[in-house]
Amino acid sequence: MATEEGKELEKFLKDRAWEADSEGETRVYLVKDENGSVVLFFSLKCGLLYKKYQYDELEEDKREFVNLLIEAIQQKDDVTLSNYFDSEMYSTREMEELFKIAHSRVELKMEENELRDGEYTLKVEECYAAIEIQHLCKNSVYKKTDVPIGFGIFWEIIVPLVCEITNKIGCKYLYLFAADHSMNEEVRKLVQYYKNELKFSDVEDIMLIKPYYDKDCLGLVQEVSKLQYNRNAVWEEFSDVGCDI
Repeated sequence: MATEEGKELEKFLKDRAWEADSEGETRVYLVKDENGSVVLFFSLKCGLLYKKYQYDELEEDKREFVNLLIEAIQQKDDVTLSNYFDSEMYSTREMEELFKIAHSRVELKMEENELRDGEYTLKVEECYAAIEIQHLCKNSVYKKTDVPIGFGIFWEIIVPLVCEITNKIGCKYLYLFAADHSMNEEVRKLVQYYKNELKFSDVEDIMLIKPYYDKDCLGLVQEVSKLQYNRNAVWEEFSDVGCDI
């Protein structure tokens, strides 16, 4: 079923898929044609994306300055923004943002102490419900079709299924990890396919949680709210220019 690069996916389907599905770890979908031949399989599971605290994104010098502000605030020193208006370290706007971050960090530390919520909790600025396409693997020896297999199944089976799920529960993103074995980093054929034909995009401003299983893969995301619009748009594009994968 699989090429050399797809052996791990085939191994999952044969050795682990039934157990993973039965235990509720993931839902595995096997797509067959009218003759019972396997065309493709995919799996869906719940996921979580998040945004780091602004503090964690700061450059080292700004983080050191925020740490000094935090220490002063905790010691109840007279720390006000007006004390720094004439400072040449940062602009007024930057200073306002750094003060805001410092006060947020102090409040977070107080909350941790009150709730005893520390060792086993990862605190982030925002969390986003998501669905992960954990596997998307077509039968490499299956006959060619007028509409490319992965393209057609994604837009006409996976997307309607995701939309049905997200009509019942809140979910902001659909994401996957692209296992692109292209030698030419400039081309990265599979990644470009996901971007151009399936309308995924690079991850920006949010964080993915990537397990070791996907260590050599590139994370890509798509907003659930745009799925139906993108679905309509790609079929118009396909009818005009076609799709070559």
